[in-house]
Amino acid sequence: MKVVGIVGGIFGIIASLLAMLLTLIESTYTVGNFGLLGIAAGVLGIIAALLLDKKPIIGGVILIAATAIGIYAVLVYFLLPGALMVIAAIVRMSQRDQSY
Repeated sequence: MKVVGIVGGIFGIIASLLAMLLTLIESTYTVGNFGLLGIAAGVLGIIAALLLDKKPIIGGVILIAATAIGIYAVLVYFLLPGALMVIAAIVRMSQRDQSY
C-alpha cells in the first residue's frame, strides 16, 4: 500500500500544479494561491506513505490529514489523489501486524 500512497502524493502534486496553471489562464488567483497548499499536501502524503511500513497508524492518520488538506486546497483536482491516499491509509491501518 506504500506504493499507492506515493502515487497518490505524486498525483496530488501534479493536480495542484494543474490547478495553478489553469488559474493563470483564467486569471482568478484564489485557487492558484491555494495550489501551494495542495503541493504541500502531496509532499506530506509521500512522506506519510513512506511511514506506513514502520508506523502504520501514524502514517495512516497523516495520509488522511494530507487528503483533507489537499481537498480543502484545490477541491475537485485533488479527488483522485485523495482517494488513492485514503485507500492506502485505511487498508494499511486495518491490517494486523504480520511478522514472518
